[in-house]
Amino acid sequence: MSVKTLKEWFTNFGTIFSILGFFATIYLGVWYVPAWIKESQNMRIKNAENEILQSVKELIYNDSTFTLKELPALVRAKEITINEKFPLSNSDILTKTEESFMEDKFLPLSKRKELIKKLEQIKQELPKEAITEKQKTEKKGITWDILLSIVGSIVTVILGIISSFIKFKSDKDKETEIQNEINVVSTERETIEYAYEFERNIEETLKKRKDIQLEENDINDRGIDFIFSKSGKRYFVEAKYLTRSKIGLNTYYKLAQYINNKSGEAWLIYNTDLTPMVLELIKEFNKNNKQISIRLVNVKNSKEFAEKLDEILPK
Repeated sequence: MSVKTLKEWFTNFGTIFSILGFFATIYLGVWYVPAWIKESQNMRIKNAENEILQSVKELIYNDSTFTLKELPALVRAKEITINEKFPLSNSDILTKTEESFMEDKFLPLSKRKELIKKLEQIKQELPKEAITEKQKTEKKGITWDILLSIVGSIVTVILGIISSFIKFKSDKDKETEIQNEINVVSTERETIEYAYEFERNIEETLKKRKDIQLEENDINDRGIDFIFSKSGKRYFVEAKYLTRSKIGLNTYYKLAQYINNKSGEAWLIYNTDLTPMVLELIKEFNKNNKQISIRLVNVKNSKEFAEKLDEILPK
């Protein structure tokens, strides 16, 4: 198995693993964690309920002086312990206490009826209960931790997808750039004669214009091929004729370095295409430089350039 095949296999495996990770995060955040929180919450309330019922039963059974005034204190104590609003009303607590007594089969039926009658008498003292705005707010507040878990998971997944996309695009651009440099090296010898002819024909086209002045060609391959001026403005020309490869980082950096701190306009004349990274770098260069900009001139051959010249540089 080749190194390239192994690299592609591991890359695809990593992508699949990332996708599975996103789904796992959604499952944990939207279903599993909220269900666990709700179950834990219900368990705390259930334990508190059992403890309150047990306390009321003991007071009713052993203390004939138990009154309704003692019940809120028991409930409030449990609310502090579980840090939640207890969902049962005083009437509900007394009713469930009656049910619990009825399930105590070890007590004689007559005793159970007696205890239930005592509870009914206490229930008659209950004021009519209404759900206040505060209670409604507290009930709504129970779901905040669940909502937070859901929203947090969704945001995490979205950020993860964006991050993976950006990384994928960056890796893809780098891979394109590397492959392009390989093509440049492999085709350099094949294209050198055509490239020279392309540059020479463009220079000849410019020389035919009477309104421009070509400067002495003393550049020595420092990023541009020739310089000319028109109406007091200088133009820096780099011509690239390629067969398969695209304009890569090497061409851009040499051009950008040469025209740095100069004023005028730079022409990048090419016949194939630009790599994504080079295109972004040129956009950024033009955005940040006020004295000079890079103009992209894409032509199939030098003849097409000659036809476009009047449009690019009006007389």
